[in-house]
Amino acid sequence: MPEKKKVLIICGTAVGQMYLGVLLNRIWYVPVLVKTADEGVRVAQTDSFAVIILDGDISDAELNAALVLMRGDISVKAVPLAVFITGESSVKPESLIARGCSAVLTKPLDLAFVYTILARLSGQQRTTPRVPARMRVEIEEGTPDKSLTCINISEGGVYLRTHEPLPEGTALHLKFTLPRDVKPVELEAEVVRTAPLGIQIETEPGMGLRFRDIPEETRKRIKNFVQWELIGDLEWEAAI
Repeated sequence: MPEKKKVLIICGTAVGQMYLGVLLNRIWYVPVLVKTADEGVRVAQTDSFAVIILDGDISDAELNAALVLMRGDISVKAVPLAVFITGESSVKPESLIARGCSAVLTKPLDLAFVYTILARLSGQQRTTPRVPARMRVEIEEGTPDKSLTCINISEGGVYLRTHEPLPEGTALHLKFTLPRDVKPVELEAEVVRTAPLGIQIETEPGMGLRFRDIPEETRKRIKNFVQWELIGDLEWEAAI
């Protein structure tokens, strides 16, 4: 399992800090929380971060001051800066990009989009979030067992537990039903990673599969399941 990358979160509200801190931790980052850009710069002078997240739902004067400081201070100006704003904000994303922000994301947050953007900014290889999901996956061909246990799933693929993983590149037809769903999912997939028994102690033996030519409706169902599993218990009110 790769080491978690550290992210500096600048947010002035307790609700926002809680939400962003829990969210970033769940998608495999180490969040460091501060209330102001000034405090963030002081922390960055003694620590290093893969990304900085700024909650932009503050007054125009505060936002302007924060951007001037964050893009001008030597401790943080080279670190990618992502700004979160509400969809009704008067601030235009294009103006923020022009002022040195690396990305602008709008609330309510689309988790998959947030994950993809942060992965790009922080240099992570995985571009879609995954969650644990114990369910049986039927396989039409190629394995001694006609069904295997899913360990985790993302909108990009699944990891199946087996002591006899198939060779990388093997094409499979999968059928499964997502937890709390009733309509079966049928997909074509390809083996892209294997972990034989005993090779990696921290990894369950099995094989990682990438979905191929996934229909948009099916992709959305899986995406919604992943998002609910990760943040369905969280609510974030806009800063007042």
